[in-house]
Amino acid sequence: MRIGILSNLQAGGDGVLVARVLDRLAKYPDIVHVETEHSRVAPDAMRELAEAGVEILVVNGGDGTLQRSLTEVLCATSPFTRPPLIAPLRTGRTCMSALDIGSARDPVGALDRLVSLAASGRAESAVVDRAVLHLALEPDGIDHYGTFFGAGVIHRAILLAHRLFPKEKGQGVLGSGLVTAGLITRALFGKTDHILDPDLVDVALDGEQLAERQFQLLIATTLRRLFLRMRPFWGTGPGGLHFTALAPGTLRHPLTVAHILTGRSPQRADADPRYVSRNVEEIRLRMDCGATLDGELFDPMPGRTARLRSDRRVRFLSTR
Repeated sequence: MRIGILSNLQAGGDGVLVARVLDRLAKYPDIVHVETEHSRVAPDAMRELAEAGVEILVVNGGDGTLQRSLTEVLCATSPFTRPPLIAPLRTGRTCMSALDIGSARDPVGALDRLVSLAASGRAESAVVDRAVLHLALEPDGIDHYGTFFGAGVIHRAILLAHRLFPKEKGQGVLGSGLVTAGLITRALFGKTDHILDPDLVDVALDGEQLAERQFQLLIATTLRRLFLRMRPFWGTGPGGLHFTALAPGTLRHPLTVAHILTGRSPQRADADPRYVSRNVEEIRLRMDCGATLDGELFDPMPGRTARLRSDRRVRFLSTR
């Protein structure tokens, strides 16, 4: 199977891990390789890889690079007649999606394994079939594919991490973990600030309008776990989107927080409309607050609408 690599030279802040993969390519001259520095050149990069007959697309970058790659592969104008197998490497700052899909910690070792699988005809044995999140954002005109969506506090927490920590070191799992821990601590003690202020969002899940309209947390994902192995969704149902929303005042007890982070239903959550966690096929939101898709930030905008669906599946490759 023909392997192609899309490398984001800016991934990880300093690009050190990306560079290690690039150095390894000297061993594999038959691999098609395209380097990018900006997302705006992604369509041209994908066209080059598609014209080369790439069947395994290796994404050498972070969550944002994978999101852009998924969008170009699955969009209506995709240059691929058939979506390739996609193998994300852990060369970005957080790599939440790659970790959940099953990418080895060492990206060079992961590349070696992919080459071995392709050469021996065993790639199918490593396939991980997953739904992806399809986001349509209006009036932005955004139509993107990814794995994680957050609104309100998630958007503001990412901005806080960007302000507090250096790009090369602290804006990955470390920075995200410290910011998350700090915000949870403040919520436990009932302290509020600009970041923890609740947001007014109209939510419809598979056509059902929620009565609750104020939320302190609102996320949707197709991943099974987030960074630091958090699983803040306990809902049931066959839908491909894990949706969790928490109203103000729900994070006031340590046991409740522990249950939420580990995917267990908080006590009395079933009878309390302030706790919402379901697996659904479609989510419709109307909101004024900011939002994020796999780290790409969308600033607040009055009356913005978001439609999230799990209408496409992708065959990823695990390198574990």
